[in-house]
Amino acid sequence: MPFLIYSRHTSAASGKSLGTFWPGRKLRMRSNRQWTREWAPGLIAVTALGFLPVLQLVFAAAASAAALPEAMDASQQCPTVPAGRRESSRLPPNQSMEAGVSFATAWSELATGGWYGRQAMDDCRIRPDGVRTWHGKAAVRVEVQPNDDPLDLHANSERAEMLVMQDASGREIRESPASGAQYYATSYLLPLTWRGQQLPWSAFAPIDCSLAPRTVCNSWSYVWQFYGWGGLTAAQRTPNGPQQYTFNDTPLRDGGLITLGKWTDFVFLVDWSTGAYTVWRRDEGQSKFHEALTGRSPVPRVRSIYVKQGLYRGGNTGGRTDVLWIGPTARGSSFASVEQQAFGTTNGVE
Repeated sequence: MPFLIYSRHTSAASGKSLGTFWPGRKLRMRSNRQWTREWAPGLIAVTALGFLPVLQLVFAAAASAAALPEAMDASQQCPTVPAGRRESSRLPPNQSMEAGVSFATAWSELATGGWYGRQAMDDCRIRPDGVRTWHGKAAVRVEVQPNDDPLDLHANSERAEMLVMQDASGREIRESPASGAQYYATSYLLPLTWRGQQLPWSAFAPIDCSLAPRTVCNSWSYVWQFYGWGGLTAAQRTPNGPQQYTFNDTPLRDGGLITLGKWTDFVFLVDWSTGAYTVWRRDEGQSKFHEALTGRSPVPRVRSIYVKQGLYRGGNTGGRTDVLWIGPTARGSSFASVEQQAFGTTNGVE
């Protein structure tokens, strides 16, 4: 259980001795600016409203502070790993889920979140690092370096992905027309340094991508795959263009612009019997979701579809290392069930 620590300190501004309630965790204040931004608002509110709301206000401030871009390290942290195939499967499932939820990650309890498999060069590439979402949920850090090819494909593609949802018993979840309508929820934070790319061949002139080995012009940035059907990308689509989310190669109605350094929550609805889909989006600070996209994509009849999450990118990146954070992920039978599981909210759609 969380707890509060009471301490006295001297104000740098007034020189007065002040009493303060702190969340029971080790604190590292980097500057007076951090104090002002992360903690002062909550403590001022406590003074104004009295002790009763202390838990809610201070813990909310702590959760917000954990998600600040300045508290995250988007630099390369993982070691360079020699080439070779590195894939694992039959990982432990998450056995604690809300009613109506068939899959959910649990990054605070399981090092692999509850996914069935992983395709990454080492454990460092996909790992919880203490960062939390703006809802206070444990997030996972994903890092992809040049030549990160855990499937040893030699196809100028790089990745660090978790794959295949599984239920509490460890049974793989694969989608087909028989799956009917399913809801999926997740969230992303792309740091201020994010430079994802999904560029057309024309961006690589004077190379003629139609004549050169086609892998030379590989350029994409998937952060969610319904493998074999579609997915969510986070990238600029023109040279020096804005960073945008697109789903199934279709821009979101609002342009899909990404606010770097802030969380974005998503809920996807896919009716696997028809291929119809809806995407809802909620940016950090908003209460309700809004409908961002609807459409239809044919569902293959001859293969099963499964979810992959992390980062899968084309290898034409100029030697760049990419880092992002992903919040809890859930699959379920209703919007309400996956919203509650992934975000701990019950606000619904506007």
